[in-house]
Amino acid sequence: MEWIEQDILAILPTYRGDKGNCTLILREDGQHIIERTVKTVIKKICKHNHIDLRAANETYGGLLNLKTNIPLVISPERIFIQLKAREPVGKDDGAMGYFKLGGIDEVIEREGGAIIRLKNKTEIGCLCSADNARNQISKGNLAKELYGTVRTQSVQESLEYYHSKDGPAMKSDIARLYMKLDDLLIKLG
Repeated sequence: MEWIEQDILAILPTYRGDKGNCTLILREDGQHIIERTVKTVIKKICKHNHIDLRAANETYGGLLNLKTNIPLVISPERIFIQLKAREPVGKDDGAMGYFKLGGIDEVIEREGGAIIRLKNKTEIGCLCSADNARNQISKGNLAKELYGTVRTQSVQESLEYYHSKDGPAMKSDIARLYMKLDDLLIKLG
C-alpha cells in the first residue's frame, strides 16, 4: 500500500480483462493498477488518513450546498474533485474519477465532454462539459478555503466538551487522576 503515501494525481475506474472493475492510480512518475473498485480505494485512503468519509461528506456537502460530487478533502494539499470518467457497463459499476485539485493543469473543451490535462501532461477524457469540470474545480477551491475553518470548529467543539463543568468523567480522565494521585503518594511516602 505504498501508493497511498505517494502524490496521487488521479484515481480512475477502469476495466481489466478477467479482473473486472479495477482502479487506475495516476502519479507524477507513472501509474499503478489496483484490483479493487474506486470506492474501496477511496475508503482505504480515508482510513489511512484517519478521515470519516461520511462525516466529511456531510460537513463539506452542507457547507458547499451539495448532495453529490462532494470534494474529498484529505488535507489542504490533497483535495480531490469528482468527475464522471466513464459510462458504467453493469450494475454497481463506478463511473466517477477523483482528480487532485493541485494536479490539474488545464480543462479543455471537446465535443462530447471535457479533457482534463494533469500536471504530468496526461490527458483524461471525462463525460462532463468543460464548464461542469471548471465548476467542480471552483467547489474544490472553496473546500480548500473552508478547510481551516472546519478544522478550527472541530477542535473548539472538542475543547468545549472538556471545559464544561458538569460533563461526565471518562475512563481516561479517571485513569489520569489515579496516576497523579499515585505519583503524589509515592513522593509523600
